[in-house]
Amino acid sequence: MTKRYFSYLCSEDMVWEDDPGIPGFKQKVFFFDDKTREVIRLWFVPPNWGAEIFDGKPDRHYHRSVVERGYQLYGDFPHWEFNTVDDFEGDLYVFKRGLFMNRPPGSLHGLLPEPRSQAGAVILYWNNGGGTSILEDGFEQETVTVPFEKDFKVELNSFKACTLENTESLEWQLHPNVDGLKLKHLADSGYGADSVDMVYVPSDWAPTYSKGIKTSSSNPWIYVLNGELSIVIDGSNLTLKQDQFFRWESSHADLALSNELLSATGCTLLCSGHSLSA
Repeated sequence: MTKRYFSYLCSEDMVWEDDPGIPGFKQKVFFFDDKTREVIRLWFVPPNWGAEIFDGKPDRHYHRSVVERGYQLYGDFPHWEFNTVDDFEGDLYVFKRGLFMNRPPGSLHGLLPEPRSQAGAVILYWNNGGGTSILEDGFEQETVTVPFEKDFKVELNSFKACTLENTESLEWQLHPNVDGLKLKHLADSGYGADSVDMVYVPSDWAPTYSKGIKTSSSNPWIYVLNGELSIVIDGSNLTLKQDQFFRWESSHADLALSNELLSATGCTLLCSGHSLSA
C-alpha cells in the first residue's frame, strides 16, 4: 500500500529483482529518492557470491560522503575492514543474524576472494546517497578505490572506523522517554543520516499519550523484526507484521499508535529517525 504521504510494504509479497549496481545481488526496494539517490532495500547475497565482481580479485574502498547502514536478517556474509593503507590483510567479519552496521564516510572496507558466503544472506540495507555500488551512477565520484599498494596516497589523514554491533548480545534498556517500552540504541544521527534504535513493545502495553510519534527526520521508517503493531496514520488503521516496512513523510502526516489493542503478541521494531517517543 502506497499513499501520498506514507508507504506500507510487505516484503514477502515483493519479487526479488536483479540489483543493477552489483552483479549477482538481488533486491527488494522499499524506497528510492531520485534526487538524493537515497535507498532502503532488502539485499539478497547468494551463496558463494564473489566471482562475478572485481574478477575475483581483492578490493577495498571508501565512500567520500555517504553513510551506509545495514541489519543482517539471515545467513552469513564475509566482509573485511581495513585500518590503514598498508593493512593488506584486514579484519574479517562474518555478518550473521542480528548484526548492525553503521558505516560513516571515510571507512575503508572491501572483499577478499576467500572465504565466501556459505548459505547466502538477506540484509536490510539503507544509505543517504548514491554512488556506493560498483555499477551505480556516480560510483567513480563517490567511491575511492584503494589498491593493495604500500604507501598509496589517499586524500584522508586517517580512516574512520565502522561500527559493527551484534544486537542479540546487547542488553535491553528501559526506554528513556516512554514508560513500559525497552530500547537498544544502535546509532546516533550524523553525516546526514538518522538515528537508529531497536524498540521492544510488550503485548500488555498501552500508550499513555495520543500525540503523534516524535521525529525530526523527513524520512522516518519502521521495519518489523517480529510480532505486530497497530498504528494510525492519515485516517487509516494499519497492523504492521513481521518483515513489513512502513515509512511516512513526517512533514505531511502524523503517525500515532492505536488506542485499541496495540500488539497481541508484542513486537520488536527497527526504527530509523525516531524511537516511538511522543
